[in-house]
Amino acid sequence: IPVFILAGLLVHCVFLVSIFEIYFSSPLVHGMTPQQTPLPPPAKRLVLFVADGLRADALYELNSNGTPQAPYLRGILENNGSWGISHTRVPTESRPGHVALIAGFYEDVSAVAKGWKENPVEFDSVFNETKYTWSWGSPDILPMFAKGATGDHVYTFCYTAESEDFGAQDAAKLDTWVFDHVKSFFNYSRSNQTLLSALNEDKVVLFLHLLGIDTNGHAHRPNSREYKENIKKVDEGVQEIASMIENFYGNDGKTAFILTSDHGMTDWGSHGAGHPSETLTPLIVWGAGVNYPQKVTSQFFEDNFLKEWKLEHLKRLDVNQADIAPLMASLIGVPFPLNSVGTLPLEYLNNSAHFKAESIFTNAVQILEQFKVKMSQKKETTLSLLFTPFKPLSDSEQINFLKQTRLYIQQQKYDEAVSLCKALINLALEGLSYYHTYDRLFLGLSIAMGFVGWTTYVILVIIKTHTNLTKTVQTNNKESTVLFYSFAFVGIAIAFFLLIQTCPWTYYIYCLLPVPVWYAVMRELPVIQDLATNLLSLHVYQSIGFLLVCTLGIEILVFSFFYRSTLTVGLLVFAGWPVVTQLWIQAKTTTSIWTFLCVLLAIFPLMPVVGREPSIPLVIATGLLTLLISCFSLAFLCKSKNKYRNNEDLKVHFCQVSCYFSVILN
Repeated sequence: IPVFILAGLLVHCVFLVSIFEIYFSSPLVHGMTPQQTPLPPPAKRLVLFVADGLRADALYELNSNGTPQAPYLRGILENNGSWGISHTRVPTESRPGHVALIAGFYEDVSAVAKGWKENPVEFDSVFNETKYTWSWGSPDILPMFAKGATGDHVYTFCYTAESEDFGAQDAAKLDTWVFDHVKSFFNYSRSNQTLLSALNEDKVVLFLHLLGIDTNGHAHRPNSREYKENIKKVDEGVQEIASMIENFYGNDGKTAFILTSDHGMTDWGSHGAGHPSETLTPLIVWGAGVNYPQKVTSQFFEDNFLKEWKLEHLKRLDVNQADIAPLMASLIGVPFPLNSVGTLPLEYLNNSAHFKAESIFTNAVQILEQFKVKMSQKKETTLSLLFTPFKPLSDSEQINFLKQTRLYIQQQKYDEAVSLCKALINLALEGLSYYHTYDRLFLGLSIAMGFVGWTTYVILVIIKTHTNLTKTVQTNNKESTVLFYSFAFVGIAIAFFLLIQTCPWTYYIYCLLPVPVWYAVMRELPVIQDLATNLLSLHVYQSIGFLLVCTLGIEILVFSFFYRSTLTVGLLVFAGWPVVTQLWIQAKTTTSIWTFLCVLLAIFPLMPVVGREPSIPLVIATGLLTLLISCFSLAFLCKSKNKYRNNEDLKVHFCQVSCYFSVILN
């Protein structure tokens, strides 16, 4: 038994780790050449405001009296700039959101093991490509971009971690701190010639991370007075900073501004999942090189936001969150981040058709570089006979795309060049995904075989030790030896196959695991034969009914992942089970309690997943009540003289109650 338990723990640890290897491996590659638009950029500097936790509807919607929530920003999108919705991706957390905004790719999911704090793999960003970047805000966000930068040109100014109090009465002070320190910074630069010279360089970014809205959202909910007041303070602060910077540079018209958010927030103050309130964030862009508001008579979106926000007459330009990084790079003329998968949103640019064509061409080449590196890496670790390339983007197709696009630009056929570049970007992104998931089916099948084998073995062991369905059979040593050497040969063949492909060491674990597991299953072949004999002796209708019930139960569990209410159906079936099987005649009290508890439990899947207000006393009371019922049941079993009572079962019940008690204490 101890060996069996240790083997089970080991196998399940492998299954758990395999999830990260198959689905959570890093998408990043290195070795690409930086790509930069060859034409002069429209802006010398860019100011990026990120209002952490700001929902799109919270900024764009009007108050009940018809006034805007953020008057200054509303005026910008109506008179001076372009606007839209930035669509984020799960997980809607601060670090993944900022990585998408500034580095242009959707978070390296292996960062989940670091709590979304550290950089498990170094990556390039817009900040890294600038001449200077100054940033102010949270110590949870700013350092990761300074840490990943080459050279000493990304400067951070953070408040203390203790200041991020989610229960603070006025979390807007976090944003006030940022605005005040930016003002002090510019005032100080007037007396510091070195700093003043640096500020007047090209390719400069000023990043203001505003955490107050997110903090107030967590503490008071997005519909609270505190959350809305914080939006007003951010609006006023953005107005002051924008005016101050314009004056500082003598209104030279060379400053671009972007305001957006890393993620939204649910009505109950949480984020991380994929609800629209979490994934829809505002995007307002204005200043140098940015299009003015575009008046339209009609535009179609599946949602009704335009009507709700009274913005039907202004063109809404939606983007993916990763598209903002190439937009920033294009505006100030820095190389696109090497790992960016964003597509440059050309409709935001107010520049010549030539500039737009060159910019999107640079964007396409930059993503194609990643594709080529990814393909090369996969080709090196796969046998040439087994390697299946991404056919839509073969070497010849790549050359044709690049030559034709360059020809269109030379012939001033800019619209055709843009269309071709967008097609190339889409194919390159598909190819990146293809090579990133190249081994997923192979590894998935290996893990599935191991899982099915282990499940089969556990069932056979239970049947063998806890039922009388099988009889003891003398083991044939000769057959056991042949079986052992057969599986050993299979294992050696798999290991050799992985070795010649220079696969990672983890692949050996995932691919070799099914070998000993299925060897153990095949050693129980007599048990399988006895079980099959017993099943075949049953009536056909009984067998079919049993299989149908099992299938229905499994389908209900699967559907419950998508529709929680299906659990109610299953629990109601359980409630009626004693009546159908006539068990209620033998033990009316027990079956009545069973039916009542099943019906009571069936109510919960129909209730909301998360409430707006936490109820800690209710949670504690529920835990204590469950513990009380468990203790009562255990005491009742100990005192009963039922001939079917098993002392081993009592030990298991006692261990379960002890574990539950420790959970409540924690």
